Amino acid sequence: MRLTEKRDSKPNSYHSESLAEQLTRMSMVLIASLTFVPAVMAQTTPITAVACDPSEAISSERTLALKLFQSITATRIPICDARIKQMETLIKAGNRKGAAAIATADPLFYDIMVRDIARQLSNKDESVQAPLNDFVATFVGVVRDSDTTSAKELLTGNAFYKANPTAITTNTIRNTERADLVSSNNHYADIQSKGLSLFSTLVKQTPQRAIAGGAVVDHPDGAGLLTTRGWAEAQGTAGTNRRFVEQTFRQFMCVTMQQWADAQASDERIGRDVTRTPGGDFSAFQSTCKACHGQMDGFRGAFAFVDFIADGNGFAQTISTAPVAKMNQKTSEYPNGFVTTDASFLNFAKGKANADKFGWSGSSFNGGTGIRQFGQLIADSKGFSRCMVRRAFTAVCRRSPVEGEENQIRSLASQFELDNHHMRHMFENVASQSNCVK
Repeated sequence: MRLTEKRDSKPNSYHSESLAEQLTRMSMVLIASLTFVPAVMAQTTPITAVACDPSEAISSERTLALKLFQSITATRIPICDARIKQMETLIKAGNRKGAAAIATADPLFYDIMVRDIARQLSNKDESVQAPLNDFVATFVGVVRDSDTTSAKELLTGNAFYKANPTAITTNTIRNTERADLVSSNNHYADIQSKGLSLFSTLVKQTPQRAIAGGAVVDHPDGAGLLTTRGWAEAQGTAGTNRRFVEQTFRQFMCVTMQQWADAQASDERIGRDVTRTPGGDFSAFQSTCKACHGQMDGFRGAFAFVDFIADGNGFAQTISTAPVAKMNQKTSEYPNGFVTTDASFLNFAKGKANADKFGWSGSSFNGGTGIRQFGQLIADSKGFSRCMVRRAFTAVCRRSPVEGEENQIRSLASQFELDNHHMRHMFENVASQSNCVK
């Protein structure tokens, strides 16, 4: 099952076309796509080899249905496609969410829209051109399996997604565990290069795997996306493992380090590699350095045992039983700074400046030990729910929420939580808002 990667660089351009122009272009797209569509995937309602009738009356509900489908899937299809007609009927009946559900049930939603959201989350540059890897595949898999898998599993589940056995055999996908999955991205590079449908190809695997003591082992602290090879490569190469924390908050809480900085936070966990007198000025540390490092270093201990290094077969996520060297480097910078001795972490981001922003709850409210408990802390927060809604809104509505829509984001996030963090339903709820797709 193959997927041709093509995404319009001007996603809103079809909104300004006349109906006649739209019908003509859609018919051309249909004809041009017939050479590959039947082999792409088992679609909910396959695109048939029938051109649109230019004389057909098109209702405003049909036009809205087309816009809704294209906004949700990031893919153009003819306005006379059977799926669009089904959505039109539902919209006429006042069931806009039901119409959105037709689009989220379609493989195109996962193979294009969800994949590209995951790509942006997977790398610090937030590039949609990032390669397919276990992070992206796992995000897509969790969204696809929303009926049985909570979005919290994105940050807490000891599982990952890879190609199913049939796809591996049929398409000759490299699948040697160490060489192609743990120590390289070969497996996912093959899925991408062969144009396979993620919706049809991916299967859940447990547990996650990593390198410890020179051998491939079950990951002792599996935490969904946070312990994928792709995330370790993006955030754990060199550095001090602070990027793990910074990017977790950026991608899953939707805040930059500057946005959640708090000069009132405790500095007791700030490492020895951070000077307390930048430029010879202690007050500069108190007003700037401490505001970020106080909270970030409080959480950093969760990743104390993790590194991403060469392992003799490539580059892999490695797990130690003691803090890796980068956690306690530059000992002479400030010898009295905190020394990491275990994988414990403390939550100093619960002061007045951030309490409402993050809405902490759950058993790890004050802190914990290891990556999974850190992931649980994030997943249990209202900040995570709001961030997932915000990302869905930005992707489907083709714009970021404005200040006056914050209450709407929070309301949708509360609904998301009541729905047991069901990702597909959340996308449908967002798409069905009257201020999203018009």
